[in-house]
Amino acid sequence: MNLPIYLLKYIIRIACNYINKISNDYSFKKNEICQLKKSISLTCWTFFKTMSLNLSVLIICNQTNGNQEIKKVSRILDSSNEKQKYQLLKRENITSIGFIYHYIFNNFTDLASLNQEIQLFENLNKIVIDRCDLNVIKQIEFGNIKIQDYYFSNHSTNIPFSLATNVKEIANLSIAPNNLSNLIIDFFMKGDIKVKRILEIDYHSPCQIPFEELLPSKALTCVKNYDLLILTIKDLYYLLKNSPNIKRLSFYICFDNLIYQFTNKKTLPCKCSGVNDDADGGTNINDQYFDQTWENNNSDDEVIDQFKFYWDFISNEIKNHKKLSFLKIVNKCLINYDSGSNYQKESSFPEEFIEKFSYPFKMNNSIKTVVFNGFHTPEIYEKIIINGNKSIFNYHSEFLDNTFQKKIEYKESIENLLSKNHHIKYFSLKDNNNYLLNYSKKIIK
Repeated sequence: MNLPIYLLKYIIRIACNYINKISNDYSFKKNEICQLKKSISLTCWTFFKTMSLNLSVLIICNQTNGNQEIKKVSRILDSSNEKQKYQLLKRENITSIGFIYHYIFNNFTDLASLNQEIQLFENLNKIVIDRCDLNVIKQIEFGNIKIQDYYFSNHSTNIPFSLATNVKEIANLSIAPNNLSNLIIDFFMKGDIKVKRILEIDYHSPCQIPFEELLPSKALTCVKNYDLLILTIKDLYYLLKNSPNIKRLSFYICFDNLIYQFTNKKTLPCKCSGVNDDADGGTNINDQYFDQTWENNNSDDEVIDQFKFYWDFISNEIKNHKKLSFLKIVNKCLINYDSGSNYQKESSFPEEFIEKFSYPFKMNNSIKTVVFNGFHTPEIYEKIIINGNKSIFNYHSEFLDNTFQKKIEYKESIENLLSKNHHIKYFSLKDNNNYLLNYSKKIIK
């Protein structure tokens, strides 16, 4: 059956929107994009013209001479060029230019020439740069620049960032393992910059982001993706308050500390809980308390109340979240990093912890994928799945302790759970990067 031409053009426009989005988001699917362009545009002249009218993103990949490359591209796309009608991209249609290699900008020798060429793209509204020296960016005469990847450290090269007023968006902000709280606050408070993803890159360091201090500025409202290090409950509380549009969240947290608080201090505390046994067998708050979730001079009752306050908000936020689709939680403690944790020596988690921790996941309807690494009990999944959550389709888990003795029993429990809950599409269970279980639901067509 032949489709009418108006419908074919509509389908081509959808394909062009897809190509523009991939190109703008730097998905680096170069082969896929080229193949799709060829297969559509070379079909017939009507398809070519329709595609030409709807492609709006120009990607420049020359690694050595950015000046010459943009001049060459601009000359080819010049409407006065007699061969221009055979060019798939038209200069007047370009709304975004992407420079894939940072070598381009760091090797520009004639920024005045670059600025002249940019002005020729009359409908240009965004420039996307892979990575670049900020001193170069400040000299680009264009008011809307997006940086794809930026590494934030305490080197002096970062300080001018607040002066680069033409930078409006950063796709991936990587934060170095240094004491950067003041720089980060200045970075967000002094500029109107949208950040889509924040990553921390040293797994032996505490969280570097001052979520509490940034809350009044609403600077993190646009962040949709966090890949973070070791958080406290207080960090998590302020992260969720700061970022209502979050879609993906990955972080590390000390399970011993959580279990200790969830069970009203009936279990052994972790060092990072700030509680040590005193000479009389009681407890006291450590003066050198690392985890700053609570104040050092708070009483036990106040600490419990603070934890309950933070967790009640977190639980309710996750339970009712409409946008969060991916959540990864890993057991890790900065202080107890190499020595493992108390609960891993036990056969199961306390029931209070399992019930309270699993509650928000049982009720959530937006999360599609969860990753729980270091949860050495299938009861967590049983609580979530058996008690009604049908929206989480993908589960991933990994053992973090070689001393855990009940891996086979764990696997068998998960397999039994999967046999009775057919909505689950994928469940992987790994041990030392080897799959103990790699379940994938067979889809019958």
